Amino acid sequence: MTINRKDNIVCRKIHGSYFLIDISDNYSGDKCSLYEVNQTGMFIWNNIDGNKTIFDLSQLLKDAIIDDIDIEILHNDVSEFVSTLIQKNFLEV
Repeated sequence: MTINRKDNIVCRKIHGSYFLIDISDNYSGDKCSLYEVNQTGMFIWNNIDGNKTIFDLSQLLKDAIIDDIDIEILHNDVSEFVSTLIQKNFLEV
């Protein structure tokens, strides 16, 4: 299963923090959908291109980490992060 970012989602760095923002939201009352992500989340987000699977993203993350870590742990974490972004309507399958 490959995943892709939705066109209406942009990433912004605000005061040292990363946010995914749904620019299609109706900004009534100055409210919009924001989701704060850490550097690992940004690494995953930046590598989502519509061609990679969750396993591919997990392997890229493992390759980028210096410490020896179990790929299954990374796969579970990446899968959970991607699932959250799908639920928030920031990604599509």
